[in-house]
Amino acid sequence: MRRWNHPMRTFILWAAAVVVCAGVVTPTLADPMQIVPAESLFCVRLNNVDRVLGKVDQFLAGIAPISVSMLARSQLGQLLGGIEAQGIDMAGDIAVFGPLPGGTTPDPTRIGVLVRVSDYQKLVEGNPNVAAPDAQGISAIGPEGEQSLAAIKVGDYALISSLNNRQALGEAKNWIAGAGTTPLAKRLSPETLKQATETPIWAYANIQTVSKMFGPMIQQKLQEAKEQLQQGQTDAAGAMMPMMAQGEFMDMYTSLLDSMMQETQFISLSLDANATALDLAFTLAAMPNTEMATLLSPAQGANQELQHLGYLKDGAVMNVAAAPNPDLTKAINVASADLLNVFMDGAFAKEEVAQMKELATKACDAAGGSVAWSFSVDPGSKPPFAVQYAVALKDKQKFYQVLEQVTEMMGDGPLGEFYKKMGLNVTIEMKRNVETYKDVSVDALTVSMDAGESADDAAPQMQMLKNMYGGQWNLRLAVVDKLLLYVLSSQPEKAIHDLIDQAKAGGPGQVPGEVQAAMQLIPNVKQADFFGTYNYLRVLQMVTAMMPMPLPKTNVPSQSNVAFAGDVKDGKFSLRAAVPKQHVQEVIMVFMQMQMQMQNAGSEQGM
Repeated sequence: MRRWNHPMRTFILWAAAVVVCAGVVTPTLADPMQIVPAESLFCVRLNNVDRVLGKVDQFLAGIAPISVSMLARSQLGQLLGGIEAQGIDMAGDIAVFGPLPGGTTPDPTRIGVLVRVSDYQKLVEGNPNVAAPDAQGISAIGPEGEQSLAAIKVGDYALISSLNNRQALGEAKNWIAGAGTTPLAKRLSPETLKQATETPIWAYANIQTVSKMFGPMIQQKLQEAKEQLQQGQTDAAGAMMPMMAQGEFMDMYTSLLDSMMQETQFISLSLDANATALDLAFTLAAMPNTEMATLLSPAQGANQELQHLGYLKDGAVMNVAAAPNPDLTKAINVASADLLNVFMDGAFAKEEVAQMKELATKACDAAGGSVAWSFSVDPGSKPPFAVQYAVALKDKQKFYQVLEQVTEMMGDGPLGEFYKKMGLNVTIEMKRNVETYKDVSVDALTVSMDAGESADDAAPQMQMLKNMYGGQWNLRLAVVDKLLLYVLSSQPEKAIHDLIDQAKAGGPGQVPGEVQAAMQLIPNVKQADFFGTYNYLRVLQMVTAMMPMPLPKTNVPSQSNVAFAGDVKDGKFSLRAAVPKQHVQEVIMVFMQMQMQMQNAGSEQGM
């Protein structure tokens, strides 16, 4: 294993401390995007390091007993050999990218770091660990006899890399902007370039370069995995999930991954932080004129503003409200039939695949518009969770026709066979008009699940299955004024009555408080294609209820949620998220309580 010497380790620690930060941008005239080559595998950019570090300190206050600002400055000064780093513009920006141009094989050590300097001569002369430039203008960095880094002046920046990359540094003048290599600034769209220069921290991965550099190696590893799975078809894992041991499954996975790499242009992640929240923005961009680009470019104007937000619930593990584009939803559902058939080793006949595609199309035609969905914890019941939907319905008759056909296919049809191959026996029984509540007909669905006669009831996975499913799921459905209401819970009758009351009253009176608070974290959230909340503490509650072995229970009430929202348009998938500082503090408190309980339990056993 390679051992990093002290200067290299110090540099890596300092760079890592900076990369986790977020702040506010002050645009500069010389931009690193004019230096970083367009074909770079990745680029991580920080704008205005001082403010970035200050923002992170604000977010970490009360969470971590460290000052990132002090740590970064101390590590940087130690790297350069002084109390403070001389010549570095701490109000400037930093860009980490790789690989450096040149070389014939992928090399993770060919990484360059562009650091904005206020005075390059002062950087060289004012820091004991920075040597005078050689004939090529390259300065070694590190204590005498232990130099492991090197730097060269490139515009308003110091380009720093491993001393082993001296040749690449010496050739930097040949590939900076206007000298034979296209800079990243010219490859990015104006919108993406604006994001790169205005967000505190921006990370970018060129998936086309990933495909060129690592595609063959990835394909080789997948082929090796396929051979291992085929050799292990008779082992316990293969017996439990036989389709996972089939070469066709790996072929599907390989083909899907290859298509993703070939048709994805780039992915990017932006981060910001303040005293109350950490904000993230993720973007996936498709290559122009590809199937992915078409899929991510639905017809404009088809979406509507998010509705039915009042049907979301406080106290939920997860809430989602969406105004899905019908063309996109239909395309995804139809494509799922082909994927399922490949996953099942081609077990379905062409007629059955065609039937599933037809059902997917009919389902999208029957249900359209806004949807609100909530998933909640119900620890003392079986199942230990509850689900409710409110979905705009275009055609009630067509919807029930689809539901009846799906029910039949879950019996002896292809969908039933799918679950049997996964080791589950699944049966669905539908009863129409089991009751009438306030002139609304209520239908019932019962979903029964078991692991078959050959399963070991005492096995941990069987115990978890029982804890999760409780033998069967009881659902209720009703339609009020073209709004489909759907619930799954241990008390579905009461849950559907409550929803019917709300719907007949014109909908819930107001959006729940937790949902309102989450909506405040993301600007213009009602214009997004979807919006949701997520609560990690409640996930832990549900997992604790399902585990066959008892886990420490905590009593930390959660008053906050992670918020997220996304859009699909112009060949891009965009996702925004906000993580409240309060939620991070709640999670830390829960794990501290669990650790103390486990320590106390261990002490009692040792007595």
